[in-house]
Amino acid sequence: MKGRLKKLFVIILASAFAAGAFIFCALDARLPAGVYMGGVDVGGLTRRHAAEAVREDILNNLKGKSLTVHSGGDVYVFRYPEINFKDDAAKVAQKITSAGKYAVNVRYYLNGLDGVVSGICTARSQVKREPCAIFNPAGGAAFEYESGKKGVYPDKARLAADIKNSLGGSFADVYLHTREFSPSGTLGEVMQSTVLLSSFTTYFDGSNADRAHNIALAARRISGCVLRPEGVFSFNESVGARTKERGFKIAKVIMGGRYVYGIGGGVCQVSTTLYNAALLAGLKVTEYHPHSLPVSYVSPSRDAMVSGTYCDLKCKNISDCPVYIRVLTGNNYVRCEIYGKSSGYTYSLDTEYLENAENGGIRSRCFLTSIKDGESVTSLLRTDSYLPDARHG
Repeated sequence: MKGRLKKLFVIILASAFAAGAFIFCALDARLPAGVYMGGVDVGGLTRRHAAEAVREDILNNLKGKSLTVHSGGDVYVFRYPEINFKDDAAKVAQKITSAGKYAVNVRYYLNGLDGVVSGICTARSQVKREPCAIFNPAGGAAFEYESGKKGVYPDKARLAADIKNSLGGSFADVYLHTREFSPSGTLGEVMQSTVLLSSFTTYFDGSNADRAHNIALAARRISGCVLRPEGVFSFNESVGARTKERGFKIAKVIMGGRYVYGIGGGVCQVSTTLYNAALLAGLKVTEYHPHSLPVSYVSPSRDAMVSGTYCDLKCKNISDCPVYIRVLTGNNYVRCEIYGKSSGYTYSLDTEYLENAENGGIRSRCFLTSIKDGESVTSLLRTDSYLPDARHG
């Protein structure tokens, strides 16, 4: 049994050796005269050398070629070895048995095609940007404006296909195709929607440091507020609770017809200033409350008291564009500015004093006049009664 296996192994080994020798001889066998592969005379060469000769000819031709890609104002040029090739010269050579002309298939390709295409497209692409206004809630110009930019979106799939087609033989120039989208609005339209609608200023005693501090603190918490169409501004929500923990100090407030000391004294001057600016800008005041005493910084029936969570000042944006609120303070003043898109109306406020109340107080009412295209309409806003003996507001 062992002898048979040994004999069989010898036979298999001999057969494998013979097959390898045959393949080696086939590759090393010389081609007959008159053989042309891919236009190259390879007659008399071994099949291996014939394939090498053809590849050398292909490479020499490739070194004289280039692929040019145009992308806007940028030009990208690719050459060997960025461009390389694959061929079937070895397979063709193995099958040749007689003289003749034999075609060799050559495929040119760009190394890292996907990365090249992505890089070109990324460099050319541009995200569409609408013109915009950047609101500045602090001092200086109220807005900074940025022009819009068209969006440029390269056709990545088409670029890759065009490069492959060009390398298919023609090496023709390739052009990146893009789609462009212009901004839907203009900078002029943005600027028209951020004009100054109203500005109202009241003054205070700057030497009263705690009261001035409260006014400035409330102003900072309001300034920068943007009301969308149909949006409602709430003074109490914007400023928050007037407590020591939130930074407010003790100053005079009006309570029950008397001046007393309380936390947050002075914030009513901010709400009053905003109230007047809102009316002059065409906003709809949906909640306000008069003081029990008249105040010194505005005429009667033009004040707006806020207290705790139960007395608030609320204004609604009834326009179709955003409204921007900015409140600025100085050493002795607080000014509210309201920006947005003009409706074409201008507004004014007038106080009318009525006969004195029975207790010696003040009765008054306020009228709002709106003017557009030379026509004016005056309407009664409110009627109020104030207690007597008002001193400092």
